[in-house]
Amino acid sequence: MTPDVTSEPAPELMTELTADQCRNLLGAVQFGRLATVDQGRPLMLVLNHAVIGGNVYVRTREDSRLALLTGGEVALDAVFEVDSSFPVGQSGWSVMATGHLAREQDEARADQVRSQLTAWAHGERDTVLRLEVHELTGRQVGPL
Repeated sequence: MTPDVTSEPAPELMTELTADQCRNLLGAVQFGRLATVDQGRPLMLVLNHAVIGGNVYVRTREDSRLALLTGGEVALDAVFEVDSSFPVGQSGWSVMATGHLAREQDEARADQVRSQLTAWAHGERDTVLRLEVHELTGRQVGPL
């Protein structure tokens, strides 16, 4: 007797997240990974962040690589990624915010970020960078 192989395939477990889900998850975690390019080479840093008005903000030292790359009014293409995984349940999610990274020029906004975001690393981290988010995408596998 031949086994019945006409059963339905298993449903796809990977699903796209809505823009609202992406926004909520982006602000729900304390840190993420910022990626850009420095002299033709990838640069990726783990940073804590704040989400204000749909943009991602980080604090850094004035002499840091990111501060030097964004000196003046230079804007870099960059992506900020946050995620979480639950190996036991074989589930997780990932959100990517893509846009332009630049120094925050509005001193009132920079002060707001400084009051809401304490850098994890020790030392002075008063240079505020803003990732102006142009695209927000995410996906999940398994239940959220």
